[in-house]
Amino acid sequence: MTDSLFYNPFLRIKEDTIHKLMAAGKPFVVIQRFQWPGLHPQQTFMLSAYASEQEARWHESELRPKEGKMRSLLDLDQYQTVIKLVKTASGIGMFFNGTIDKKHEQRLQKAYQKAVAAYIYAIRMKKEERYDVRIFVEYGRLKAEITSGDQKHMALFYDMIK
Repeated sequence: MTDSLFYNPFLRIKEDTIHKLMAAGKPFVVIQRFQWPGLHPQQTFMLSAYASEQEARWHESELRPKEGKMRSLLDLDQYQTVIKLVKTASGIGMFFNGTIDKKHEQRLQKAYQKAVAAYIYAIRMKKEERYDVRIFVEYGRLKAEITSGDQKHMALFYDMIK
């Protein structure tokens, strides 16, 4: 299967995106590893932006060891490091975690419907009328919450579709 067959709902970060984040008052970022079908896991990262250092530190505290780091774009050295990473020549793919909305959630569900159905079957979740799948980003990780009646199951979306 080629990389072009995978739907990726995330916005690729470029240098101008970093400038827009700073102008929007979000100078604290968390950069972490990101897994997505068709993207090289050692070269793909997710960037989350925050207005306060405390929020960014909280996000960083939720990461596993060596999963990611918080950076302040107000510090010139850290800013330059982030800019180097987002330049195309670096070979790094960096995505912003802010594009998921209902439209993208529906498109994700449609693109990966068979894989999600197979996952639900594999976890042997009972169907009470129907399944509902809610997709959301939490601490830079794309997650899915599957519900059916009173039953609830949470999983990383990547684990459902890989």
